[in-house]
Amino acid sequence: MLVMQGCDDKNEPDHARLEANRRVALDAGFQVREIPVLPFAEINGRRVVVPYANFYIVNGGVIVPVCGHAADDDVLALIGEWFPNREVVGLEVGEILAHGGGGIHCITQQVPAV
Repeated sequence: MLVMQGCDDKNEPDHARLEANRRVALDAGFQVREIPVLPFAEINGRRVVVPYANFYIVNGGVIVPVCGHAADDDVLALIGEWFPNREVVGLEVGEILAHGGGGIHCITQQVPAV
């Protein structure tokens, strides 16, 4: 299963790119699960994307970035269907995580020793 971020708003520039990515994955034979809503938040006067697909899987749970969008609860339920044996929790990302496009999955990645 491949989870992909989609964008149901055809007026968004990201819509065409995300749809093209989905088609490539399907053509390659992947079983695609799409998160249809791509939410945005306003941070310090800037419009910033807060992709639900930037979730992080932990022992017994899934932490999903949320931003107060009307679709937050629906997307949490959808992700819960994909991970039935895990607790799905929304975490309000706010200014710190969303600024610059980083999210929960990004900031939890390993940092190599130098």
